[in-house]
Amino acid sequence: MKRRIRLIILVFLICLIAGCWDMREVEDLGYVMAMAIDRNPQEQIRIIAQVPNPRVLGGGERGGITPGASIAAKPYRNYEGTGPTVFDALREISHESSRRLFFAQNRTLIFSEAMAEKGVNDVLDFLKRSVEIRRGLTMVFVARGEPAKILDTPNPHAILPALRIDDIVRWRGQTSRFAPVPLSRFLEALSMEGQEPYAGVIEVASNPKAQVKEGEKAAPEPSSTIRLTGAALFRNDRMAGFLDETETRGLLWVLNEVRGGQIVFPCPGQEEKKVTVEIMRANAKIEPEITEDGIIMTVKIREEGNLVEVEGPLDVSKPEVIKELDRLHAAAISNEVMAAVYKAQELGSDAFGFGEAFRRKFPREWKKIKKDWPEIFTGIKVRVQVVAHIRRIGMIGPPPLLVH
Repeated sequence: MKRRIRLIILVFLICLIAGCWDMREVEDLGYVMAMAIDRNPQEQIRIIAQVPNPRVLGGGERGGITPGASIAAKPYRNYEGTGPTVFDALREISHESSRRLFFAQNRTLIFSEAMAEKGVNDVLDFLKRSVEIRRGLTMVFVARGEPAKILDTPNPHAILPALRIDDIVRWRGQTSRFAPVPLSRFLEALSMEGQEPYAGVIEVASNPKAQVKEGEKAAPEPSSTIRLTGAALFRNDRMAGFLDETETRGLLWVLNEVRGGQIVFPCPGQEEKKVTVEIMRANAKIEPEITEDGIIMTVKIREEGNLVEVEGPLDVSKPEVIKELDRLHAAAISNEVMAAVYKAQELGSDAFGFGEAFRRKFPREWKKIKKDWPEIFTGIKVRVQVVAHIRRIGMIGPPPLLVH
């Protein structure tokens, strides 16, 4: 009996001890906040990993001054490594980093434009296998320009460029004109037969407020800033081309990814005047059909918004005026969707998931055409039906110009 008790206690203690086998001290980790992947001229993988500098962020006993120097240190460090594979390039960074790179806090993954055009499938294998990378939180981007410059562009509102990018992504609902996509969804689209992946686009733009006239004091703002704009469409794992901001929101309407923004359209009877509606909510669905003329995709969108601005004399207290505004801003939404459809068909990238919608409704017919879908997609007819409603108009009453 005593022997059995001792054995139970021994097994219990072994279980407790085994719980610490993979313990990692915080002081030994370098928390990667953003990562860029590129290829050098020798076609080797080039990795850039942005890691915060805790000595600067925490104040430190040196007050944020680089040891051995008299200038202030950066609050981050961009480590670079090259190698034949992603893992080899990351291990190359260990030659200069005193901390082990840790990816659980990474929120940004940037592919260079050249790499995206050649194909990203080879480098995605490591990202799919890694247990540290949080695929549902890591946003995928394609860089227009040098990725290293993007990850080294300062901003007075964010300590790290990685945090700046993350903050902009959080407010994407302000316009819904750029398209960050989680790595998990990007990988899922790559594995689907009837849908192609897409990614957000990131670039360094010049900052006009940093322009300094002769005789004036130096501007406190940097000369350039990070900007998220539009979307990059892929065909399989290769980038096919870019969508502009209007076309990007057209794509997001169909994908149910519009979280807000504004719709600007001409005022009835006065083309030079504008009306602005703030998007409050929207949903869309795709209905495939097989007709004598071929495959038709009908996109049905329902949208509700608030009237926020009217230029010129327009009495929005009248129901017939609101009805006309509903018609006009529904037409504006339809135009955005069709602009995206035409561009996607030109690029041969079904990022809308029309093929997947067809597969779900017509599985037998899909088996016959799935091999030819990339060519079929470029010629299918798309119809857009939009039902838009203005729910609130703000201060009720005729504008001053109509009051006599």
